[in-house]
Amino acid sequence: MKILEGKTTIITGGSGGLGNSVVKLFLEHGANVICTYYKEDELRRLTPLMDQFQKSFVIVKGNVTKEKPILKIVNNVVSRFKTLDILINIVGGFKAGDIINTGIDTFDQMIAINLKSTFICCKSVIPQMIKQKSGKIINVAAKPALNGAAGISAYAASKAGVLNLTKSLSDEVLKYNINVNAILPGTIDTEANRQAMPKAKHKNWVKPEEIAKVMLFLASGDSDPISGAGIPVYGKSYLN
Repeated sequence: MKILEGKTTIITGGSGGLGNSVVKLFLEHGANVICTYYKEDELRRLTPLMDQFQKSFVIVKGNVTKEKPILKIVNNVVSRFKTLDILINIVGGFKAGDIINTGIDTFDQMIAINLKSTFICCKSVIPQMIKQKSGKIINVAAKPALNGAAGISAYAASKAGVLNLTKSLSDEVLKYNINVNAILPGTIDTEANRQAMPKAKHKNWVKPEEIAKVMLFLASGDSDPISGAGIPVYGKSYLN
């Protein structure tokens, strides 16, 4: 059963370890997927999906930390597909470091790529979703958004911002039948994370495919009663 048949979905960061699994699952469930990318070398993960889903998969280059290019993408999507049903904000980044040794440039980068990008993309799609009186927005916060930890102050602050943005936006738009939720991953079992932490207990990490299924539920009609939630999807990763 294709539970997203014909639903127009923008997914940022779809070329990453998590994003690729989300894009694939949403395409398999009938969604029209518009995926943003920033660097040309990110496209290699998407090539097989481009070949398989030629009519329902569109990739567009765009810097999600800049408002004008995202507004242009949104306007083009609405012009082509007439609706914009789902937004999934996956673009993000991670840099560790205690506050003394974290430079202002690093702090600004974490805020821009994690929080500012989410704000801009949400702000850009909301007018269309209000117009059609429906929509689903899924943001990616993180477990440290709930309680920061030593050595990740900039990252934790940016993800806490994503979680509170999610809750605030949900209160603003729920009356228009727009649901806004966030997932809170721990460590995700991606190639990049395995390379960064080769000695960790990888078996405890959550698979990207598992998180994609949670997002599929949040994008479906079954999640209509849920908005403003921060949903834990860290499995046993905190046991490392």
